Amino acid sequence: MTPLVQFTDEELLLLGAEHPVVDAPYLNTLQPAERALAARVAYRSLCSHGAIAVDDGSGLELPESHVTMLQLRAAATTVLVVSRATMCDGVMRYHHLGADRMVVEDVSDAGAHEFRLVPQHALAATLRQFCAVDGAADGHGPPVTVTEAGFATGDAAAELWGEGLAQFDATVWRADPSHTAPAPVLGYLLGTGGSWRVDRDGLAGGAAATVRLTAVGAAEVADSILHTLLTDPAGASTVGEGAEAQPDANGI
Repeated sequence: MTPLVQFTDEELLLLGAEHPVVDAPYLNTLQPAERALAARVAYRSLCSHGAIAVDDGSGLELPESHVTMLQLRAAATTVLVVSRATMCDGVMRYHHLGADRMVVEDVSDAGAHEFRLVPQHALAATLRQFCAVDGAADGHGPPVTVTEAGFATGDAAAELWGEGLAQFDATVWRADPSHTAPAPVLGYLLGTGGSWRVDRDGLAGGAAATVRLTAVGAAEVADSILHTLLTDPAGASTVGEGAEAQPDANGI
């Protein structure tokens, strides 16, 4: 997928395009005075990349395609969040799901946001590509339960997944207030010796949580995420039909 546009944390702040679920890793490290300075620098950066200053420099006009994308992002009532961490890098991917199109937003640790517009029906294929890990083996064997401490120290690593290649975590955010229960957080570990889904369970009496590891196919991570987070018990999709926002002007 070719990116439509890239914005930084501070550019999105200047555009009033902060989102309740999207992380801003660079801005989160700044003090208020530093954030104000970053916003001023972002104004100059946006102008140098095609934004047009309007209203005597107090506003900005963006290309229509960028405005449409940001409006679709803001209108989405369901956001599927999937993080990927490898030995080389980490990225948070936000799928802002609309009625016919979705905005795919990749956020780097440095606070760069790459945006793409993708047909809604391509969600599964897009996620499978994102979760593909070269060299990862399928998990095998019955579920395994270990203590949180044992999991944290890696006692089970060599036997179950060998050399770790990638870790995925996933959850879903919904704007609908009727979804009051917290969304589950799914975890997946993929390695040269196997791939495993990670579920944490609290024990009665407030004892330390245990970690349940369930074998999965290396190519099945994306489908497991979609089935668990975006389908109800009857198998129907729970994706909200976010409004297909139509811009009435190019300004933001």
